[in-house]
Amino acid sequence: MSLLTAFKRGALTALLVSLLPLHATAANPTPPPTPEPPAGNSIPPVSRVDADGPYAVTIERNVGPSRSGWVVRPTNLGQNGVIHPVFVWGPGAGTGPSNYEFHLRRIASHGFVVYSQTSTSSGDEMTDAIDWLISENQRSRSPYYQTLDTGNIGAGGHSRGSVASFAIADDPRLTTTIHVAGGSFDGNGSDNLRNPAAYICAEEDPLATPNCRRDYANTDVPVWFTVMDGASHTSAARDGLPMIVAWLRWQLAGETERRTMFIDPSCEFCGPGYETQYKNW
Repeated sequence: MSLLTAFKRGALTALLVSLLPLHATAANPTPPPTPEPPAGNSIPPVSRVDADGPYAVTIERNVGPSRSGWVVRPTNLGQNGVIHPVFVWGPGAGTGPSNYEFHLRRIASHGFVVYSQTSTSSGDEMTDAIDWLISENQRSRSPYYQTLDTGNIGAGGHSRGSVASFAIADDPRLTTTIHVAGGSFDGNGSDNLRNPAAYICAEEDPLATPNCRRDYANTDVPVWFTVMDGASHTSAARDGLPMIVAWLRWQLAGETERRTMFIDPSCEFCGPGYETQYKNW
């Protein structure tokens, strides 16, 4: 066969191949690369925020910087590479962590490490708790070593615990605060806020709810505010627990889809049973 004939046949073959359907020229295509698995540092997703999450819970009592706090946490810290967000909870006046065991267990079952101690109005115990938890996360012999997401820390509380949360809200280590049935007494609590905040208040609470309304009016950061129908000052923390869990999963765990539960014309916590407002988003 002459060189010219071979060239012509090769050119003709290439032309015919180029006219075939794409699948005929790729009968054995190279499979696409397998995507990298997620980093695995996020808490597992859930379908409900009004029920316990996927974690078994352990309570450690008489711990913390003053040896008088509780740590309520997932039993298997760091399982599957999860790094757990941190939430510091302030009990109401005249109470302590034991009065909120149900609440703390529920929050921890969703993957959060929760610290709680008897509240003061100054919130110094909350600041000390944050210091201690960050230190424990760095201490190689600590049970919390490198399992805490110290870039996502929240503070919140009920009644006096809410006041304490206002007092420390300008701490740069905080990502969010939650204020349950505990408006500031002078209306200036919101001045300390630097990050998104949630106000969860009760219809049958003639003392705290007017202060909540005033705080909301004075708030300049992104804020979400609701008054729960039929709730009292005492019941507000338990009645508001689904909101607390959902808020923490949004603000601390990065579940941005939770936004529509709060900030949306048809949001879950905006319908019957809630008098809801929000601004600055």
